[in-house]
Amino acid sequence: MPLILPKVGSFEYEEKRSKFLGYCAPVASESAARLVIAEIRAAHPRANHHVFAYEVTEGNIVRMSDDGEPHGTAGMPVLTVFQKTGVIDYVCVVTRYFGGTLLGAGGLVRAYTKAAKGAMEAAAPTELIIYKKYRAVCAYPKFDKVKYDLDKIGIEILHTDYTDVCTLTVQVKEAHTMQFMQGVGYDYEITEI
Repeated sequence: MPLILPKVGSFEYEEKRSKFLGYCAPVASESAARLVIAEIRAAHPRANHHVFAYEVTEGNIVRMSDDGEPHGTAGMPVLTVFQKTGVIDYVCVVTRYFGGTLLGAGGLVRAYTKAAKGAMEAAAPTELIIYKKYRAVCAYPKFDKVKYDLDKIGIEILHTDYTDVCTLTVQVKEAHTMQFMQGVGYDYEITEI
């Protein structure tokens, strides 16, 4: 199950006098990711590097940049942190203020990884839950049983209309769709909204 960032996360880390500022945010489009990167650059104009990685499901877009660091030592480690965790629809920027001491390729990979991971953890990734809405129609004598069965499998009733029949608008987690359709479906007529 993919994870999403419910909020912005930031993390600050220092390694041999170089300061690494990790920042990540949820995004829904490439333009939103680019805007976040531009805002971080504007907020830290004197920084030496603004390494970034982002992944947007709309258009299946994955981008990263080492921003002047040796190839493969910055953007790829940031991207890897998120891909290993399964987070989607995010942008992560790690800003580096150079402290005067070279870290070497391994040191850069570790530093960028740590800053990205810290920012991601601060954003508290959570499971992406997809819901579907259905309309369920049942006869009055079946209403109490239907309501009980829906509650038992954790299906939320959003609205109920009482006419010559009972019409329930329900919200079902995508993972519970089959259970909803097979479990108590014989007591009512189902239509996806």
